Amino acid sequence: MPTPRMTLRRAAVVGACVLSIGVVATACGGDDDAADATTDAPATTAAAPATTEAAPATTGAAPPATTQAAAEPEPGLPPYTAGYQDWLRLNAEPIPPIFFTAPADTKNVYVSPTRAEITQGGEQQYPYPDGTVVLKAGSRGGDDAAIIAVMHKVAGVDPAHGDWEYIEWSRGSADSEYTVLARDEVCWTCHAGAEQTDWVFTTLE
Repeated sequence: MPTPRMTLRRAAVVGACVLSIGVVATACGGDDDAADATTDAPATTAAAPATTEAAPATTGAAPPATTQAAAEPEPGLPPYTAGYQDWLRLNAEPIPPIFFTAPADTKNVYVSPTRAEITQGGEQQYPYPDGTVVLKAGSRGGDDAAIIAVMHKVAGVDPAHGDWEYIEWSRGSADSEYTVLARDEVCWTCHAGAEQTDWVFTTLE
């Protein structure tokens, strides 16, 4: 039969073993936490490519802005005339010269609004929307746009004449700058004859 001294010694050994197991268990728990932290780390790393993949979207959005900025007016013309060649053309065929367009061989007339914006049920509507630009390009000596005449509709600028600003330019050659020929008062008398079609002679064909 064990003596009290031996019993006490065994209890001490058992206690030490339990303590050792607890320390090992705690250490293992710490390793699991570290492993979890290590496992969590790739998740953070995996999130990085999402930021990297988002960059091309920004890069992809840049070209339209660049393309838009590339549309610039011809030298000497105001910004609101830029890209007029891509606007809706009112006339189906080039218009031959008549008495008040004699300096030009033929002309084409463009408007900044779309067809849908100026028609209803297939018929052209008047007046033109505020901000409209009507641009006449007249050819001369092989230059298709030797003469540029513009009507720019600005609310309140001139109610007596349809709130249109009138200005006309010409250039000596296709690579030279436009200079002003006439503006406003010089144009009113002629355009009064087209008051029923908002002061614009050429109607949508």
